[in-house]
Amino acid sequence: MKTGTKNELQKLFGDRVSFNRTERKLYGHDIAAVPKLIQPFVGNTIPDVVVQPETEEELVELVEWSLRNKIPITPRGKGTSGYGGVLPVKQGIVIDFHRMNKIINIDAADNTATIQPGIIWEKLDRELGKKGLTLRLYPSSYPGSTAGGWLAHGGAGIGSYEFGMIKDNVVSARVVLPDGTIKDFSGPDLDLISDMEGITGLISQLTIRIMPLEELDVVAVGCSDAHQLQKFMQSMIAEKLPIWSVLFVNPRMAELKNKAPLME
Repeated sequence: MKTGTKNELQKLFGDRVSFNRTERKLYGHDIAAVPKLIQPFVGNTIPDVVVQPETEEELVELVEWSLRNKIPITPRGKGTSGYGGVLPVKQGIVIDFHRMNKIINIDAADNTATIQPGIIWEKLDRELGKKGLTLRLYPSSYPGSTAGGWLAHGGAGIGSYEFGMIKDNVVSARVVLPDGTIKDFSGPDLDLISDMEGITGLISQLTIRIMPLEELDVVAVGCSDAHQLQKFMQSMIAEKLPIWSVLFVNPRMAELKNKAPLME
Protein backbone atom coordinates (compact mmCIF):
# COMPACT_ATOMS: atom_id res chain seq x y z
CA MET A 1 0.00 0.00 0.00
CA LYS A 2 1.38 3.41 -1.00
CA THR A 3 2.43 5.96 1.62
CA GLY A 4 -0.20 8.47 0.50
CA THR A 5 -2.93 5.85 0.80
CA LYS A 6 -1.74 4.91 4.29
CA ASN A 7 -1.85 8.56 5.35
CA GLU A 8 -5.42 8.90 4.10
CA LEU A 9 -6.54 5.92 6.17
CA GLN A 10 -4.84 7.23 9.28
CA LYS A 11 -6.53 10.61 8.86
CA LEU A 12 -9.90 8.86 8.64
CA PHE A 13 -9.50 6.38 11.49
CA GLY A 14 -6.54 7.54 13.59
CA ASP A 15 -5.14 4.96 16.00
CA ARG A 16 -7.77 2.44 14.88
CA VAL A 17 -5.59 1.66 11.87
CA SER A 18 -2.67 -0.76 12.17
CA PHE A 19 0.15 -1.36 9.69
CA ASN A 20 2.21 -3.32 12.24
CA ARG A 21 3.38 -6.52 10.55
CA THR A 22 3.17 -8.66 13.68
CA GLU A 23 -0.41 -7.59 14.28
CA ARG A 24 -1.32 -7.98 10.62
CA LYS A 25 0.05 -11.52 10.68
CA LEU A 26 -2.38 -12.40 13.47
CA TYR A 27 -5.21 -11.35 11.15
CA GLY A 28 -3.89 -13.64 8.42
CA HIS A 29 -5.47 -16.77 9.91
CA ASP A 30 -8.50 -17.87 11.87
CA ILE A 31 -8.67 -20.28 14.81
CA ALA A 32 -7.19 -23.10 12.70
CA ALA A 33 -4.03 -23.38 10.65
CA VAL A 34 -4.35 -23.66 6.88
CA PRO A 35 -3.46 -27.26 5.90
CA LYS A 36 -0.06 -27.48 4.21
CA LEU A 37 -1.55 -29.11 1.12
CA ILE A 38 -3.92 -26.15 0.65
CA GLN A 39 -1.57 -23.32 1.62
CA PRO A 40 0.10 -23.03 -1.85
CA PHE A 41 -3.33 -22.47 -3.42
CA VAL A 42 -4.34 -19.91 -0.79
CA GLY A 43 -1.11 -17.92 -0.95
CA ASN A 44 -0.27 -14.93 1.20
CA THR A 45 -3.04 -14.09 3.67
CA ILE A 46 -1.36 -11.26 5.59
CA PRO A 47 -3.46 -8.10 5.04
CA ASP A 48 -1.92 -4.75 4.18
CA VAL A 49 -3.78 -3.00 7.00
CA VAL A 50 -6.30 -3.64 9.79
CA VAL A 51 -9.05 -1.09 10.48
CA GLN A 52 -11.48 -1.03 13.42
CA PRO A 53 -14.53 1.13 12.63
CA GLU A 54 -16.90 2.14 15.43
CA THR A 55 -20.09 3.07 13.58
CA GLU A 56 -22.14 2.21 10.53
CA GLU A 57 -21.23 5.61 9.08
CA GLU A 58 -17.54 4.74 9.33
CA LEU A 59 -18.21 1.40 7.63
CA VAL A 60 -19.81 3.24 4.71
CA GLU A 61 -16.90 5.66 4.56
CA LEU A 62 -14.38 2.80 4.55
CA VAL A 63 -16.25 0.86 1.84
CA GLU A 64 -16.47 3.94 -0.38
CA TRP A 65 -12.78 4.71 0.21
CA SER A 66 -11.71 1.16 -0.65
CA LEU A 67 -13.88 1.25 -3.79
CA ARG A 68 -12.25 4.48 -4.98
CA ASN A 69 -8.78 3.09 -4.33
CA LYS A 70 -9.58 -0.41 -5.65
CA ILE A 71 -8.41 -2.09 -2.45
CA PRO A 72 -10.12 -5.37 -1.43
CA ILE A 73 -11.71 -5.67 2.01
CA THR A 74 -12.36 -8.68 4.24
CA PRO A 75 -14.74 -8.51 7.25
CA ARG A 76 -13.71 -10.27 10.46
CA GLY A 77 -15.46 -11.02 13.74
CA LYS A 78 -13.36 -13.14 16.09
CA GLY A 79 -12.15 -15.72 13.53
CA THR A 80 -13.50 -18.70 15.51
CA SER A 81 -14.91 -20.73 12.61
CA GLY A 82 -11.72 -22.45 11.43
CA TYR A 83 -12.88 -22.73 7.79
CA GLY A 84 -10.98 -19.85 6.24
CA GLY A 85 -13.90 -17.47 5.75
CA VAL A 86 -12.00 -14.54 7.27
CA LEU A 87 -8.74 -15.10 5.39
CA PRO A 88 -7.78 -12.00 3.34
CA VAL A 89 -6.62 -13.98 0.32
CA LYS A 90 -6.20 -10.74 -1.68
CA GLN A 91 -4.54 -8.92 1.24
CA GLY A 92 -5.91 -5.35 1.31
CA ILE A 93 -7.97 -4.29 4.33
CA VAL A 94 -9.24 -6.47 7.15
CA ILE A 95 -12.20 -4.82 8.87
CA ASP A 96 -12.19 -5.85 12.53
CA PHE A 97 -15.64 -5.37 14.11
CA HIS A 98 -14.24 -5.44 17.65
CA ARG A 99 -15.40 -1.88 18.46
CA MET A 100 -18.91 -2.31 17.02
CA ASN A 101 -20.06 -4.30 20.03
CA LYS A 102 -23.00 -2.37 21.47
CA ILE A 103 -26.51 -3.43 22.43
CA ILE A 104 -28.79 -0.94 20.71
CA ASN A 105 -32.13 -2.05 22.14
CA ILE A 106 -33.74 -4.90 24.08
CA ASP A 107 -37.49 -5.24 23.58
CA ALA A 108 -38.80 -7.52 26.35
CA ALA A 109 -42.39 -7.24 25.12
CA ASP A 110 -41.49 -8.34 21.59
CA ASN A 111 -38.69 -10.70 22.69
CA THR A 112 -36.14 -9.13 20.34
CA ALA A 113 -32.72 -7.53 20.72
CA THR A 114 -31.09 -5.11 18.28
CA ILE A 115 -27.31 -5.29 18.41
CA GLN A 116 -24.12 -4.33 16.62
CA PRO A 117 -22.36 -7.21 14.82
CA GLY A 118 -19.21 -7.29 16.95
CA ILE A 119 -20.89 -8.14 20.26
CA ILE A 120 -19.84 -11.44 21.86
CA TRP A 121 -22.67 -13.91 22.46
CA GLU A 122 -21.74 -14.48 26.10
CA LYS A 123 -21.67 -10.74 26.83
CA LEU A 124 -25.06 -10.29 25.18
CA ASP A 125 -26.50 -13.21 27.14
CA ARG A 126 -25.28 -11.74 30.44
CA GLU A 127 -27.01 -8.45 29.69
CA LEU A 128 -30.21 -10.24 28.65
CA GLY A 129 -30.12 -12.21 31.91
CA LYS A 130 -30.34 -8.96 33.90
CA LYS A 131 -33.77 -8.45 32.33
CA GLY A 132 -34.96 -12.04 32.81
CA LEU A 133 -34.25 -12.91 29.16
CA THR A 134 -31.82 -15.15 27.32
CA LEU A 135 -30.71 -16.27 23.86
CA ARG A 136 -32.86 -18.73 21.93
CA LEU A 137 -29.70 -20.38 20.60
CA TYR A 138 -25.97 -19.76 20.49
CA PRO A 139 -22.86 -21.28 18.85
CA SER A 140 -20.50 -23.67 20.61
CA SER A 141 -18.00 -20.78 20.45
CA TYR A 142 -20.36 -18.74 22.67
CA PRO A 143 -17.59 -17.33 24.95
CA GLY A 144 -15.65 -15.76 22.08
CA SER A 145 -17.59 -15.46 18.81
CA THR A 146 -19.63 -12.52 17.52
CA ALA A 147 -23.28 -12.17 16.54
CA GLY A 148 -22.55 -10.83 13.06
CA GLY A 149 -19.87 -13.44 12.51
CA TRP A 150 -22.26 -16.32 13.16
CA LEU A 151 -24.92 -14.90 10.87
CA ALA A 152 -22.32 -14.42 8.12
CA HIS A 153 -21.00 -17.94 8.68
CA GLY A 154 -24.44 -19.53 9.13
CA GLY A 155 -25.23 -22.85 10.76
CA ALA A 156 -26.75 -24.36 13.88
CA GLY A 157 -25.76 -24.41 17.55
CA ILE A 158 -26.89 -25.00 21.10
CA GLY A 159 -30.68 -24.61 21.10
CA SER A 160 -31.11 -25.44 17.43
CA TYR A 161 -33.16 -28.57 18.19
CA GLU A 162 -36.02 -26.24 19.11
CA PHE A 163 -35.20 -23.06 17.20
CA GLY A 164 -33.41 -24.11 14.01
CA MET A 165 -30.59 -22.28 12.27
CA ILE A 166 -29.20 -18.87 13.18
CA LYS A 167 -30.93 -17.23 10.19
CA ASP A 168 -34.29 -18.52 11.46
CA ASN A 169 -33.77 -16.44 14.60
CA VAL A 170 -32.86 -13.16 12.90
CA VAL A 171 -35.65 -10.66 12.34
CA SER A 172 -33.60 -8.35 10.13
CA ALA A 173 -30.06 -7.30 9.29
CA ARG A 174 -28.69 -3.97 8.07
CA VAL A 175 -25.89 -4.41 5.54
CA VAL A 176 -23.44 -2.01 3.93
CA LEU A 177 -23.30 -3.12 0.30
CA PRO A 178 -20.11 -3.07 -1.83
CA ASP A 179 -21.06 0.32 -3.32
CA GLY A 180 -21.51 1.89 0.12
CA THR A 181 -25.31 1.92 0.17
CA ILE A 182 -27.22 0.46 3.13
CA LYS A 183 -29.94 -2.16 2.77
CA ASP A 184 -32.18 -3.95 5.28
CA PHE A 185 -32.62 -7.70 4.79
CA SER A 186 -35.42 -9.73 6.36
CA GLY A 187 -37.46 -12.87 5.74
CA PRO A 188 -36.29 -14.99 2.77
CA ASP A 189 -33.81 -12.25 1.79
CA LEU A 190 -31.68 -13.24 4.81
CA ASP A 191 -30.53 -16.17 2.67
CA LEU A 192 -28.43 -13.58 0.84
CA ILE A 193 -26.60 -12.79 4.11
CA SER A 194 -26.45 -16.03 6.08
CA ASP A 195 -23.66 -18.42 5.01
CA MET A 196 -22.26 -15.77 2.66
CA GLU A 197 -19.09 -14.94 4.69
CA GLY A 198 -19.53 -11.21 4.00
CA ILE A 199 -19.59 -11.53 0.20
CA THR A 200 -22.95 -9.74 -0.07
CA GLY A 201 -21.86 -6.90 2.18
CA LEU A 202 -20.88 -5.91 5.71
CA ILE A 203 -23.40 -6.55 8.48
CA SER A 204 -23.70 -3.33 10.47
CA GLN A 205 -26.66 -4.19 12.70
CA LEU A 206 -29.01 -7.09 13.37
CA THR A 207 -32.19 -7.75 15.29
CA ILE A 208 -32.51 -11.23 16.76
CA ARG A 209 -35.26 -13.15 18.53
CA ILE A 210 -34.72 -13.89 22.22
CA MET A 211 -36.79 -15.63 24.91
CA PRO A 212 -37.65 -15.47 28.63
CA LEU A 213 -35.03 -16.97 30.92
CA GLU A 214 -36.18 -20.32 32.33
CA GLU A 215 -34.53 -22.99 34.42
CA LEU A 216 -33.40 -25.97 32.35
CA ASP A 217 -32.89 -29.59 33.33
CA VAL A 218 -29.89 -31.47 31.90
CA VAL A 219 -30.49 -35.16 31.19
CA ALA A 220 -27.95 -37.75 30.01
CA VAL A 221 -29.20 -40.84 28.18
CA GLY A 222 -27.05 -43.80 27.15
CA CYS A 223 -27.79 -45.80 23.99
CA SER A 224 -26.15 -49.15 23.25
CA ASP A 225 -25.58 -48.44 19.55
CA ALA A 226 -26.42 -46.01 16.73
CA HIS A 227 -29.65 -47.84 15.88
CA GLN A 228 -30.95 -47.46 19.44
CA LEU A 229 -29.99 -43.79 19.34
CA GLN A 230 -32.01 -43.35 16.16
CA LYS A 231 -35.06 -45.05 17.71
CA PHE A 232 -34.73 -42.92 20.83
CA MET A 233 -34.59 -39.69 18.81
CA GLN A 234 -37.56 -40.72 16.68
CA SER A 235 -39.66 -41.53 19.74
CA MET A 236 -38.65 -38.23 21.35
CA ILE A 237 -39.80 -36.35 18.26
CA ALA A 238 -43.03 -38.37 18.03
CA GLU A 239 -43.89 -37.58 21.65
CA LYS A 240 -43.17 -33.88 21.03
CA LEU A 241 -41.14 -33.60 24.22
CA PRO A 242 -40.20 -30.04 25.25
CA ILE A 243 -36.50 -30.34 24.41
CA TRP A 244 -34.41 -27.24 23.81
CA SER A 245 -31.11 -28.73 22.65
CA VAL A 246 -29.52 -32.13 21.98
CA LEU A 247 -25.83 -32.95 22.05
CA PHE A 248 -24.32 -36.27 20.96
CA VAL A 249 -21.18 -37.59 22.66
CA ASN A 250 -19.62 -40.87 21.53
CA PRO A 251 -18.18 -43.31 24.13
CA ARG A 252 -14.56 -42.36 23.46
CA MET A 253 -15.28 -38.64 23.84
CA ALA A 254 -17.21 -39.32 27.06
CA GLU A 255 -14.24 -41.28 28.39
CA LEU A 256 -11.83 -38.45 27.58
CA LYS A 257 -14.15 -35.86 29.15
CA ASN A 258 -14.27 -37.89 32.35
CA LYS A 259 -10.47 -38.02 32.46
CA ALA A 260 -10.13 -34.27 31.97
CA PRO A 261 -9.03 -32.15 34.96
CA LEU A 262 -12.27 -30.16 34.66
CA MET A 263 -15.11 -32.67 35.00
CA GLU A 264 -17.88 -32.10 32.50
